[in-house]
Amino acid sequence: MLGFKIMDLNLTTDVTTHKASLESFEMGVENSMIDRDENLARLEIATLAIIFIVTVIGNSTVLLALWTRRRYAGRKKLSRMYFFILHLSVADLITAFLSDLPQLGWEVTYRFKGGYFMCKVVKYGQTLGPYLSSYVLMATALDRHQAICYPLTYCSWTSRRSKVMVYAAWVVSLAFCIPQVTIFSYQEVTTGIYDCWATFKEEWGERAYVIWYSVSIFIVPLIVLVYTYTCICKEIWQSSESSLRPRSSQKNSNKRTPFISRAKINTVKQTIAVIVMYIICSTPFIVGQLWATIDPENPFLDGPVFTILMLLYSLNSCVNPWIYLAFNRELPRLLLRHYTASTKNYRAAAGGKTIINYVTFMNLNSLFSLFSRNTTLIYISFRVDSTVVLNGD
Repeated sequence: MLGFKIMDLNLTTDVTTHKASLESFEMGVENSMIDRDENLARLEIATLAIIFIVTVIGNSTVLLALWTRRRYAGRKKLSRMYFFILHLSVADLITAFLSDLPQLGWEVTYRFKGGYFMCKVVKYGQTLGPYLSSYVLMATALDRHQAICYPLTYCSWTSRRSKVMVYAAWVVSLAFCIPQVTIFSYQEVTTGIYDCWATFKEEWGERAYVIWYSVSIFIVPLIVLVYTYTCICKEIWQSSESSLRPRSSQKNSNKRTPFISRAKINTVKQTIAVIVMYIICSTPFIVGQLWATIDPENPFLDGPVFTILMLLYSLNSCVNPWIYLAFNRELPRLLLRHYTASTKNYRAAAGGKTIINYVTFMNLNSLFSLFSRNTTLIYISFRVDSTVVLNGD
């Protein structure tokens, strides 16, 4: 994602004749192809392609389910958790299209072919998705922490505040991507060969930037996530213990433990699963970047294992949507019920302008059937009563 290929500013080339320049160009082209391990390159391309496809399919499915729920299920307003899931899915799609896809094309061509402007655009976009995903997760954690640990004050915590936190995550993410534009540029790496490389004027510049990036995108969000969900789990544990106590002991207790619904607990489980996968998927990349900066001479950094680990920075975006669908069973059920019925779901009226919802039609049909059964029962009961009366006479 950072893709550091550092250009030494002190490097100079002295070419005195046209023949020497031509030989240098030919040697540069040959070296650019010789330095590449084609088998490793194929593995990188396959890895990125799989991650991109799974990420797009998964997050598109989540967005389609949320749109279907709002459009056809009669629920115009998203719940807070669905609002967070919406923005997390958008962040994951940004990672797929602005990070994975350009990197996939870069791996295919080996050298960056987009020119000066696209070099800066691609490098800016490659960090936007991961930043946004991290900070929206932070906003989700803070919202859940307020709902579980401070339920009385959460009643005054309007949905507008939750939206403000998400919008703030967008602003901070957009701002934190700006250094990428100043560091990376399209430049000549050897005679006649250009690539999108990073340039640092000071020797300590690369190390400082990698440390700042690791702290801002991973360490700070991780601290917030661990703290909030430790408090949440502690609150749920205390609430479950108090629910198992006898009522007499609960009456004598001065502290009133709030009731935590199953929906909130399910939301907490879902978010904890997302955070665990966030840690598992992000840690190898962050540790690898720090390792490469602190100990650049280590031979492990030139091996295929390290190269593949550096490509797994977006694995989190690949896993997240399937967690959302697993914990929110309403979404996949809604999709199956809505789209497997094909054209039977809706039918056009005679004018072609009005569309009747098939589900509503079936509900009305069921109501009519129930009314008919009740009428039949009343009629049968009346006939029996009449017969008894006639026989009594």
